[in-house]
Amino acid sequence: MTPRILIAGRDEQQRQWLRHHLQTLWPDAEPPSLDLDQFERQRNDITRRNYDVVLLCARFARDAGGSCEGIEWLRQLRRQRLLPPLIMVATDGNELTAIRASRLGAAAYLPRDLLDAQLLGRTLRKVLHASRRRARRLASATRRRGDLVPPGLDIPHYTLLRQIGRSARASVWLAHSAALQRPVALKISEPGDGEPGDVQQFAREYAAIAALRDPAIVDIYDYGVHEGREFLAMEYFACGDLKQRLLHPLSSDEAVTYARRIAAALRVVHDAGILHRDLKPPNVMLRPDGSVVLIDFGLAKHMNANTHSTAIGVLRGSPYYMSPEQVQGRELDARSDQYALGVVFFEMLAGHKPYTGVSAMDLMQQHVSGERPPLPPHLAIYEPLLSRLMARDREERCPDMHAVLTELIQLAAMSAVTRDADAA
Repeated sequence: MTPRILIAGRDEQQRQWLRHHLQTLWPDAEPPSLDLDQFERQRNDITRRNYDVVLLCARFARDAGGSCEGIEWLRQLRRQRLLPPLIMVATDGNELTAIRASRLGAAAYLPRDLLDAQLLGRTLRKVLHASRRRARRLASATRRRGDLVPPGLDIPHYTLLRQIGRSARASVWLAHSAALQRPVALKISEPGDGEPGDVQQFAREYAAIAALRDPAIVDIYDYGVHEGREFLAMEYFACGDLKQRLLHPLSSDEAVTYARRIAAALRVVHDAGILHRDLKPPNVMLRPDGSVVLIDFGLAKHMNANTHSTAIGVLRGSPYYMSPEQVQGRELDARSDQYALGVVFFEMLAGHKPYTGVSAMDLMQQHVSGERPPLPPHLAIYEPLLSRLMARDREERCPDMHAVLTELIQLAAMSAVTRDADAA
């Protein structure tokens, strides 16, 4: 079957080259060729009902962190529902911009300087095959999901596949995005109870995450409200979270590595003037390469906003990881996230949480006045930093996450020297 392919770009000669090679691959093909102004005017009509693939020719910056034509197009198009798979034909750019393009929804990234007819043909067949395979899986999942998805959870343009998390305020589903043609984590609010603070809670989370563009912060794709329920579509992590990883013991080196990566992510958050306020292992996701990603900014606030932890009698956050000042409802700052990191660090090193109790109030009281158990003797090298991170008086903690990260890097180096000396 001849695929329906659209070509768009500024360079007419390049578009003609692509059109010629498409007709070599599929003699019956008559692919439309649009300049970018025409593409902009018609893009809302470019859907999978009309096309199987879009070849978009654009210029990319060599600086992966900078803005450029290709990245801006991807950011705009990712919001478009039912967009066909998008293959970027990139002028300039590099390996990092290719990764960035993939994260923004590109099905493939082809450097213009390396592109030939063979590479174009292989890539197109691969993308078309993957698209058809996803469509078959989606159709199968749609037939089965009627028994799995409760009434009232249908979100337009998303197919819910299975529930992967739940709290009193929201459920989180593995879902298929029709716009991105990929799996996403779809967070859907529970029906509101009329509490004023709950209105547009996800909108605040969306705004907080959107302000943080970094690989260590979850990618967020979409926000909306449907039939009174807010929803957020975010990056899905097949490797799970740190809580699942902690079901298996970590070595001290692994604990330090994870703590260092979490501290680096928090440094990004704090440098943007934001407090996370709910750091805990379930909110630290893992990628296949072992890097970490912070999620769930539902309690995040700007440091210049009112950062009192909660109204009296209303619990926000996990009592296992709350700082003393958060428990007491006092104003918070970046050192409150530092305390939560200390609790997570202790748990990674010791294999258990520092405080337990029969109730949330019991747990919270221990953060305020309980005695933290020491680490086992063979982990004593980590006690000085842990004591600073979990100091009850925040003035005794490290001044900021930059200092925490420096100390963790030094600890990793000291541990390596000690290990080498023991081996000798």
